[in-house]
Amino acid sequence: MFLLLEHLLPIVKQIHQKESITPSYSKTDFSNPTTSQIIFIRKKEVMRRTGLSSSSIYDLMSRSLFPQSIKLAGGKSVAWLESDVEQWLKQCLDNSTSQGAA
Repeated sequence: MFLLLEHLLPIVKQIHQKESITPSYSKTDFSNPTTSQIIFIRKKEVMRRTGLSSSSIYDLMSRSLFPQSIKLAGGKSVAWLESDVEQWLKQCLDNSTSQGAA
């Protein structure tokens, strides 16, 4: 598994460098991630953690309001970086607590 992550690291770097739109939820610097930061989670797990349906996830992605998925080897499967999803969840929590205090 560690060997697989070593091969995927350059691909993940290219994906993050090619993204022309910087999502508003992303404040973490991923220009030099360590392998301990790279954990892929599949859609079912993303749905479980966020409470969102599949269609809601893709709708938010299309509006740049949710982390973009990453195509895995073979091109048929997708996953999300766990750190991106966690950052999005924290941003949602921050937004809801700041709006509740206002």
